[in-house]
Amino acid sequence: MNKIILLIIACFSLTTCSLHKEFYESGNLKAKGKISDTLKNGKWKLFHKNGNLFQIGHYSNGNKTGEWKVYHETGELRQIGQFLNNQQNGEWNFYHQNGNHQGIGTLSYGKRIGTWKWYFKNGQLQTERNWNNGKLIEIISCYDGKGNELDKGTFTEGNGTMKIYDIDGNLLNIEHYKNGQYIK
Repeated sequence: MNKIILLIIACFSLTTCSLHKEFYESGNLKAKGKISDTLKNGKWKLFHKNGNLFQIGHYSNGNKTGEWKVYHETGELRQIGQFLNNQQNGEWNFYHQNGNHQGIGTLSYGKRIGTWKWYFKNGQLQTERNWNNGKLIEIISCYDGKGNELDKGTFTEGNGTMKIYDIDGNLLNIEHYKNGQYIK
């Protein structure tokens, strides 16, 4: 009797959940995971064109959920964080290819909140910025790769300019913001 019940359950799960694979034009595996009722469910792996792992995480009824990891093309961890209902939620950590921290910050339903910190490849703090509901509200600090403080720009109360520098302190770009939003 127990064997019959197990056989029925196994048959039912085979018909409702199937392994799905996607491929690049080259024939290399692009993604693999389970599909049930036409939606992604369970563990999924996505791959770079070179065959190395790109992302790994879980889906629930077609939505990303739980912990997701993203990798550089060369295989090193690039970022790790949580998804809730297909939106980034909670603390996210970012890494340079050399393994050093690139950044850390918190998202609430896909919108940046709180203090975000970004680092140069050598581990030196590059900048700290405060966010509220996805809007930049304050640039706390800005440094070069040796820890020397640099001009942040004219940014105040969500408006003005923000200066972006390379590790040697050379000005790369001046970004403009209005009401906490980047203006292209």
